[in-house]
Amino acid sequence: MNVLEPTTFLLRYHEIAIKGDNRSWFEKRLLDNVNKLLDRHFAKEGLPKRPFRTWREHGRIFVEAIDSPELRDVLICNFGMTSFSPTHIVPTDLSILKDRAVEICEQIFKTRSAEQLKGLTFRVLTRRSEKALKETSTEIDCEVGSAIQLKFPELKVDLKNAKFTLGIEIRNRRSYIWTEKVKTHGGLPAATQGHLLALLSGGIDSPVAAIQLIKRGAICSFIHFYGAPFIGPEALEKVMALAKIVNRYQPKPQPVYVVRFGEIQEEIAKLVDPKMLTLLYRRLMFGIAERIAAQINAQALVTGEALGQVASQTLDNIESVSSGRAISILRPLIAHDKEEIVDLAKKFKTYETSIIESADCCTLFADRHPMIRCSIEKILKVEELISLESLIQKGLENTVAASAT
Repeated sequence: MNVLEPTTFLLRYHEIAIKGDNRSWFEKRLLDNVNKLLDRHFAKEGLPKRPFRTWREHGRIFVEAIDSPELRDVLICNFGMTSFSPTHIVPTDLSILKDRAVEICEQIFKTRSAEQLKGLTFRVLTRRSEKALKETSTEIDCEVGSAIQLKFPELKVDLKNAKFTLGIEIRNRRSYIWTEKVKTHGGLPAATQGHLLALLSGGIDSPVAAIQLIKRGAICSFIHFYGAPFIGPEALEKVMALAKIVNRYQPKPQPVYVVRFGEIQEEIAKLVDPKMLTLLYRRLMFGIAERIAAQINAQALVTGEALGQVASQTLDNIESVSSGRAISILRPLIAHDKEEIVDLAKKFKTYETSIIESADCCTLFADRHPMIRCSIEKILKVEELISLESLIQKGLENTVAASAT
């Protein structure tokens, strides 16, 4: 039986590198997140021990593991990285580097004819983070590039727009050669910027909003307002599936706080103008979410609102719905249009789940033409009629935490 050899992956980052005195702390967090994400991945595979190894070296993080599409997906989900490359490890000796570079190219080009190689552009890109060789990066580029072109004279050098790049990372004892660079999402490592509570619906926007803030270093727990008994279990199943996808980007999966909300909505609908219902629902959701956030030490709420996208998201209504909250409400998608949000949903792989048809509690009993400009004074008068505080307490009593792993 053939036993696969592990591959060493070189992980790059950018924003962390400009963190000054805090850089080492961010690097350690990034490495810790890689370990946790890989541990979760391999635990699902049922393996008894950690089948990978990680370490740091001067501005880079390395992972040694068996290459697979699933492993690469895990690496892509690790925010803070800009790209990664599978590498070939070579002793730091210029003669050996040249020979190994030629061998790697032979392996890559072995199925291509001279005619197919004709006009293919290439370049060598050396990064010398440690001055282990006397030659400069440019001199190494020229030496290795000349050796490759001697073997493959059909290749043309193009330093700016090459179709094929052979990269070299020079280190003291051993160096790394790569020919593939997989782009990742960038950002900051998760769990470096505090804890948030994201309002998660079954739509396209809210999962993207949560992921955008995880990308900026936050950890997101979730709260979902479930319209049972007027909405079936498929709506909740869809939300839980979305939470599982979002949790792929976090080192530790966070729970979903499910608020049974339908009966509360029914109570409000008996007393309130249907044109105002969606806004009252939102006010109540924020009130309940604020209390849950305090219980779990979350520092802010997160919504997927985009300015002017629907009637409840006009500037007047956003202001009225948010008024009086003691907690900050973050809206990372506020200036995005729908097409931009859809593109992000596809990029983060939430889109296919978000478009599964299911009911939405926000429209229960509401008028098809809701108010687009409602003052906070008008909302507060209505809240006096519905006993908002008692409804918040009822919502809290009907909340359960559900695992989304």
